[in-house]
Amino acid sequence: MGLCQERECRHNVDHKMKFRSKKGLLPFIELNGEEISDSSVIIKELGQRFGKDLDEHLDNNQRSISHAMISMIENHLHWVVMYWRTKHPDHIVKGYKMNLQHFLGSRVPSVFLNFFFKYSYGRKGSKKVKAHGIGVHKPEEIDEFGQNDLKVLSEMLGDKQFFFGDDPTNLDIVAFANLAQIYFVDKELKYSLQEFMVEKCQNLCGHVNRVKEKCFSDWDEICTNLELNSHLPKPPVEDKESKGKDEEKKAEKEGDTENEEKDKETENENEKDNMDKENKEKEKENK
Repeated sequence: MGLCQERECRHNVDHKMKFRSKKGLLPFIELNGEEISDSSVIIKELGQRFGKDLDEHLDNNQRSISHAMISMIENHLHWVVMYWRTKHPDHIVKGYKMNLQHFLGSRVPSVFLNFFFKYSYGRKGSKKVKAHGIGVHKPEEIDEFGQNDLKVLSEMLGDKQFFFGDDPTNLDIVAFANLAQIYFVDKELKYSLQEFMVEKCQNLCGHVNRVKEKCFSDWDEICTNLELNSHLPKPPVEDKESKGKDEEKKAEKEGDTENEEKDKETENENEKDNMDKENKEKEKENK
């Protein structure tokens, strides 16, 4: 989504966690009826098909560094965050202020959805974390892994706007997608990795906000209205006053029509009564 926003590719977001790719993965996209899954594959395919490669200005050495950093983020830092999520599924709901009814596309009462989400997400997530290998370590060790990853990213970014200069690249998009999950956790909820990022890696906080402003100008609307397609044009809003006046005029016309019909009915009834009287009088005269 961030890549599409950055390169102004028209897109529509509609899943509500109901759909997954044939490989069982998220995210995935459907382009001209073809399903494409896995972030790296999606980015590559979109770049080739639309001729919009974010890394086109990078040299071979920079591309190699970008590949290594993306691998670290997706295969290590991501799982550090995933470990925290699976251990504290209730923190996800509170920390991200999730509306589970909207998130899951369900009308089931939130109380039941909360219970289901915590149980299901925690159980399934724990299996994935252990299968990855990071779940076998102690919590403090895993926390240190995450801090080390943040240090590496912070040192690479330095005082630059983005990792390779003044323009965002694929690395910036991937980094944002993962760092935002740390940085935007509600501050009232204590998250050690977020505290470390704010205190020791302030340039990463600035980076997250820069990417947000550049790629998600509608961020506040998305978070407030939970509208993932706020970038799409909305139908024109009708003026309530003019609409109300039109309805009043319509009602008046309908009322006038009804009155006219009633008057005609009354006239017809009167004429009928008069004719009946005349006929009766004629019958009397004939007798």
